[in-house]
Amino acid sequence: MITTKSIDYMIKSMDWSAERQKILAHNIANADTPGYKRMDLDFPGALKKSIEKLELKRTHPAHLSGTETKKSLLQNDWGSVRVDQNNVDAEVEMIRYSENALYFQGLTQELNNQFRRLRMAIGGRS
Repeated sequence: MITTKSIDYMIKSMDWSAERQKILAHNIANADTPGYKRMDLDFPGALKKSIEKLELKRTHPAHLSGTETKKSLLQNDWGSVRVDQNNVDAEVEMIRYSENALYFQGLTQELNNQFRRLRMAIGGRS
């Protein structure tokens, strides 16, 4: 279904993916930096943050109020891969980088399809 809201969500998802791509590239660039800890964007946290930005209306006193979340950037300190305390595995980061690029490409294709459907709805098939 073509709606302004769905297009807006796709654009926000593309913004999130582009920001994640920068962070993953930064991880790859620092794969040999002693003491560097990999970072990533927290998608569930970002999703929760965007949902909580919605205006909430308390229609009953027993309803819970909304809360504000913090930054969704995570620094993974789950352990070091090497002796120099760097926990970046370049191969794993390249896989994440490729997955994120495919995700962005899929969003781009779907956004193009949305606009194509809009053009068809407005102007017909000609």
